[in-house]
Amino acid sequence: MLKSVHIKNYVLVDQQSIDFESGLNIITGETGAGKSILIGALATLLGERTSVSVLREDDAKAFIEGHFDCSDLPALQRYLRENELDSADSELILRREVLASGRSRAFVNDTPVTLEQIEHIADLLVDLHGQHEHQSLLKVPEHIHYLDAFGGLIEQRDRVIADFDQAEKYRLQLENLRQRQSSLAEKKEYLAFQLDELRKVDPQAGEEEELEAEEKRLAHSSELRDACDNLIQSLYEMDGSAIELLGKALRIFESIDAYDSVFSDLAKEISSAMISVEEVAKTLQSYADRIEVSPQRLEEARSRLATFLQLKKKFLTTFDGVLSKRDELQQELEQIDTFDHQIAEAEKMWQSAVSRYTLSAAELSRVRSEAAEKLQNAVPEILADIGMPGCQFQVLVAQVSAEKGWCTLNGQTVQAFRDGIDQVEFYISANPGQPVRPLAKIVSGGEVSRVMLALKSLIANADRIPVLIFDEIDIGISGRVAQSVGQKLRALANSHQVIVITHLPQIAGAGHCHFLVEKKQADGKTTSSIRKLPQTERETAIAQLLAGHEITESHLASARELLKLSADTSH
Repeated sequence: MLKSVHIKNYVLVDQQSIDFESGLNIITGETGAGKSILIGALATLLGERTSVSVLREDDAKAFIEGHFDCSDLPALQRYLRENELDSADSELILRREVLASGRSRAFVNDTPVTLEQIEHIADLLVDLHGQHEHQSLLKVPEHIHYLDAFGGLIEQRDRVIADFDQAEKYRLQLENLRQRQSSLAEKKEYLAFQLDELRKVDPQAGEEEELEAEEKRLAHSSELRDACDNLIQSLYEMDGSAIELLGKALRIFESIDAYDSVFSDLAKEISSAMISVEEVAKTLQSYADRIEVSPQRLEEARSRLATFLQLKKKFLTTFDGVLSKRDELQQELEQIDTFDHQIAEAEKMWQSAVSRYTLSAAELSRVRSEAAEKLQNAVPEILADIGMPGCQFQVLVAQVSAEKGWCTLNGQTVQAFRDGIDQVEFYISANPGQPVRPLAKIVSGGEVSRVMLALKSLIANADRIPVLIFDEIDIGISGRVAQSVGQKLRALANSHQVIVITHLPQIAGAGHCHFLVEKKQADGKTTSSIRKLPQTERETAIAQLLAGHEITESHLASARELLKLSADTSH
């Protein structure tokens, strides 16, 4: 529901706030008062392209903001969540700003958005019918939704959508497997060559680190042996060695330890140090005995390390990465050998999903064709009642051949769509004797609006767009037909919020509330404004539509009768 609209600096509107109501909102006003300005502002709010020409004052921006209640619109709420545009409550705020530079900006809940995003949101909120582009009836892809709503096929269509999504999921999986198989098959020989190269080298975990340590020992074996010999001499063997000096110190401590126990403790420390020195000397001797002076082994170690370096450069990785690459190549080659089995399983799943989709889509197509025939008969009956007698209305349900498609029906391959195998388009002939033409190519806003009224009347309970705006619906009608249009609009307002701009009293009298657009001049400036009429002023406004400027008591009586008639009809 559209709760309110705020307009500022837009054409003749200086600043205006309008609070709409549920039900049928009627807007009237004299020719040139600014009714079309209001529709233009609403169309701009809903994403229609605009220009700097709408600015009332060139140096200020134009501003249109709409507040909507979206508490019962799950598809819209889902879209808002997915695009991080949802608010804490159920109120949705759309805003358009037209700048003096000619640029415009769009906002949803104060978050900047693209014009495409605001158009998508508007498509879920409002259908605007008149001389503006925001009309779902002129968008052929929307026709199938009207047919499904009329036929009560929404749940059945949702099942087809689920079957399509499942089939597409398996098709993509199968396609991915085949692509990977083809890609890997082409480089199988190369993968095998790489793996064979790694297997021949056969690097082991931790081997590089061990070889690097061994290479250092082998490269410096002479220095290590000389150092060990010198250390052994210094610690243990030569005159004046560490062990000899410690022994002399120990004998001195032992000679005086009887005089003070502290020397006894220190003697123990010296004795322990001598043991440590002896152990170090023995370890050094053992190490020296094991030192290998082998130019051949050194060359082997360096050669293997060089091989590791080549592998790391080739695969652009570390030594551990080389080990991982060997495992990866092994897995890829094993996978190539199992692709046939995987593809066979995926093919089986996909074919099963295709069969389910084909059956459900074929059944949906059958009942759609039945619903199309009923809709073809129902729409002209309503159109005749609202001023379009002799109309022909045709619902074309057709399939599209697809040579490379995956859905085959009665021996023919047809294009599979998410909502079935059908494409639906409405055709109409507004005048007897003329051939039907695509409804989307109809130029007359009044005709389109009345066709929409007929369709909306037939699918009122199933239609998911909550706000309907009609402009020019009363062109070329009067009297009984106008009264019929008013009754249908009021009936439609039981399930939708309906906003209608009209100049006919029969339609105005059907409203639940009434707004009057007025043009005023002050200080050399012309402004357009709109106000909600209290019940006491509605009679006068409707009487003015009947009489013009000279209102008589009979006009007022007729206005009261129209209001009473609409109130009685709605009960």
